[in-house]
Formats: sequence, structure tokens, C-alpha cells
Amino acid sequence: MKNFQKKIKDFFIVNPYWRKFKSLINNFVKIFLLRIFLFILAVFAILMVGLQIYKPNAINHFENKISSYFYHYFKLDNFIFSKISISGNSRIKNQEIIDILKEFEAKKSATNFVSDNNFMEIVKDLIHELKSRLPWLDTITIKRTMPDILEIKITEYQPFAIWISDDNKFIIDKEGNQIPYLAEYDNNEEFKNMIILSGRGANHNAKSLFNILAIDSEISTEIYSANWVGNRRWDIRFFDGLIVKLPEIEISKAWNDFIKIYQNLKKDKSIKSIDFRVSGKIYIQYFNNKSEISKPLSI
Repeated sequence: MKNFQKKIKDFFIVNPYWRKFKSLINNFVKIFLLRIFLFILAVFAILMVGLQIYKPNAINHFENKISSYFYHYFKLDNFIFSKISISGNSRIKNQEIIDILKEFEAKKSATNFVSDNNFMEIVKDLIHELKSRLPWLDTITIKRTMPDILEIKITEYQPFAIWISDDNKFIIDKEGNQIPYLAEYDNNEEFKNMIILSGRGANHNAKSLFNILAIDSEISTEIYSANWVGNRRWDIRFFDGLIVKLPEIEISKAWNDFIKIYQNLKKDKSIKSIDFRVSGKIYIQYFNNKSEISKPLSI
């Protein structure tokens, strides 16, 4: 037996045909297969990136299908959990979410929704329910962690300003998403000195204001309100009464010009307004008894 094994080993070592065949495999076939593999990998990566950019819903649909099959295969497509894990919330209370979950489960169970639909469809309906009832809720992901833990991760809207529209008050984020203003917020220090926005469509244009105020956060703390004028530009009022009239275009440039002169001008309490509406010019309007004087300046 040992002699037989030795002969086979010697054959593979000294046989010229086997050596040529092995060399062919190493030098050509392996390299060819490696190139094919890398090509397929590159095509797959490009396809996934393309889908993520142009058709993200297709990826979500694919993931949902895989998840649904997984949950059904392991008989997890139900709404029974031993623990609910909630993270990412600060304004929304855990109990608020749990109460909605319990109501949702009871309502859907009564209509056989839970038994007749797969887990991902249930989650989609639950997300809609949560977002409709929790105004601070921005984004939410819900997944099942093995074996029976419901994991909920949320992000909340970050308040930027208070928007007053037709005698109604809302807290809005920089994207203009609205959160109803409650009476209890009057005693909340966070909202006491928040910028007040007014004007039709001000909420939809809040991001342009947010972007310029982020340039100098110190100056931003001295702003009392901002009025969206004629659905085209901002008038900004400071706590000391100073009004800054910004242009329709090149708003960032105008605000940077204002920052350069603000420290000197704010000492002069006779100034009523600073006007940047004319490109390349700054008009300063003064209080002068009942009359007003305007004069152009250059940066």
C-alpha cells in the first residue's frame, strides 16, 4: 500500500503532462476565473449602488420579501413579543409608543389583520399609525430581533423656530415640518427664546433661513423674529429692534456682509434698519424724530 501511494506521488511530481496541466490551471484558468469573479462582483456593486440612488424602493421591496420569507419560514410572522426595545427618543415617551402598539395589536387582531398578513405588512401599517399620532416622530425603523424582541429605533424632529400662521402656532424644524404648539410649551425654556417666523409660506422656506443663521450662531441668539415677505425674501428683526432686510437672491452673501459690519453698527441705537435688497449696496435707515434718512454704503 505504501509503495502504491509512493508511485502515485512520484507520478504527480515527475510526470511532464501533469506538470503542464497544473501549470495551465495556475497560469490561465485560475486567473480567468478570478477575472470573471471580480467582473461579476463589480457589476453587482454598480447595480446595487444604482438601485440605491435611482430606485431605493426596489431594494426595500427586495429586503421586505426576504424578511417576510424568513419570518414565515421560522413561523415568526406574528405580533407576539416578550420585550419591546425603544431607542432614539427624548420627547416621545416610551409609554406613548407602547400604548399605541397595544391599541394597534388589539384593533388588528379583532379584524384578523395580524393572522392574514405577513409581518412586514403589519410593520408598514404600524409605522403609519405611529407617525400619524406622534407629531415629534421623524423617522422610524422597526424590526424583529431573534427570537421575539421588537426593536424600535426612532429619530425626532429637531425644533428650529416657532411659526405663526393665521393665529395658529407651530414648532417647525429646518425643513418646515410642523409640530402643533401646546400650551405647556410656554413654560419650556427651550421654546421661550426660539425665533418666531411669520408670513405665508415661511415654513416652506425655513431651510434658507436656517442655513444663513448657522454661519454665526452667536448673532443668531440675538434674533427675535423673521418675516417671509411677499413669498420671496426675509426681513429679520433683532431683540433690540434692528431690522435686516435681505435680498431675494445671494442671501448668504448678504448675510456675510452683514456679519462684517454688525459689531460696529449694533452700538448705534439710532439705526432702524439695514437694507441689502440692492446688490452691491447697503442702505442704513436711521431714526430722526419722525423723518427717516437712507444713505448707501459699500462694504
